[in-house]
Amino acid sequence: MIGGGIGGLAAVLALRRSGIRAAAYERTRELRAERSGHGLILWHNAVLALRAIGFDKPLDTVGHPIGTYRFRAAADRTLARWDLGPGAERYNAPVYAVSRPALHRALAEEVGEDLHTGARCVALAQDDDGVVAGFEDGREVRAAVVVGADGLRSAVRRTLMPYEPPPRYAGYTAFQGVVHLPGAAEPGVFTNTFGAGKWFVHYPLADGHVYWDGILDERTARRLDAFGMPAKSMLAQEFAGWPDPVPALIGASAAERLAPVDIFDRDPVPRWTSGRVTLLGDAAHPMTFNLGQGVGQALEDAVVLARCLAGDDGGPAGDPAAALLAYQRRRLDRTTRIVRRSRANGTFIRRRSPVMCRLRDTFVRVAFERLVFGKTYGLTMDTDF
Repeated sequence: MIGGGIGGLAAVLALRRSGIRAAAYERTRELRAERSGHGLILWHNAVLALRAIGFDKPLDTVGHPIGTYRFRAAADRTLARWDLGPGAERYNAPVYAVSRPALHRALAEEVGEDLHTGARCVALAQDDDGVVAGFEDGREVRAAVVVGADGLRSAVRRTLMPYEPPPRYAGYTAFQGVVHLPGAAEPGVFTNTFGAGKWFVHYPLADGHVYWDGILDERTARRLDAFGMPAKSMLAQEFAGWPDPVPALIGASAAERLAPVDIFDRDPVPRWTSGRVTLLGDAAHPMTFNLGQGVGQALEDAVVLARCLAGDDGGPAGDPAAALLAYQRRRLDRTTRIVRRSRANGTFIRRRSPVMCRLRDTFVRVAFERLVFGKTYGLTMDTDF
């Protein structure tokens, strides 16, 4: 496994559970989640994937259950409240808000000595019997299969698609924070607040912590560069007058940690496997965060990959290349549809003109749950394992 993020570590555990020895090689000397990323939502499908690899129990300690999804306008008008209880019953899995670093650490501890850090992969060479991965420090590791789980700008992907254009900027930039502010977030509620050319997400984590995400469209975010305004000052200005707890969350955040995160995805591709090399997670199908499915789809990849390589469900056991093609077939259509739907949701939310904002808010208030979640819920939650 090239990459020691959440998806790569989950794949090691999934393969181990299927009786296949696996290891992860991470280019950085510290876990990436320790340096970036704060919170994430694990929807029903993600929880089911973790359960499938025997790793759902830690969610009781690192996660905070989410039972309601709330939409509101910046004028402090609730547009819709969506009860997640029926979905939890339907899929026999709740929704959790988790600290990304805490989940990452827990996975790394479970993987143990099979996680190798400070290992930057610089070369791959295939033959009929396997793949040799070459690392910057001179090490070479031979394996039956190599999986690129190394993220948006995957080095493994570049070996498979050397002439591919760079990732696509989605047109908006996020500023993320976690603050200890007990009582600031409504317990068990994910809140999404819409404005003109910007929106704000917040939800509770464990122990009185609150995760927040202030998202600005490209025109607004670029003012940070044009005028050299500190991020915290700009965010306080952009979200001034928004309903509680938005200003308080920004105010309680450490200024030095509010770095902009440009949001990217890629156009779906018809293949991501070549011989004994394949891709997983953001390396295969990077998507925007508008459906909260980036980690969920990586976890699903891990489960399906392990089952295909183990020959479960009638797969081609003993033929790694054929097993990787089976994995690709199982995952390609589903992830393609989710990438496209997530991109479309971002376009829908990111409205700037007053007329379009009113139309968006009216749609959410009147028909969002029935028309959008009625279709999107099954698309994202009905797993293929």
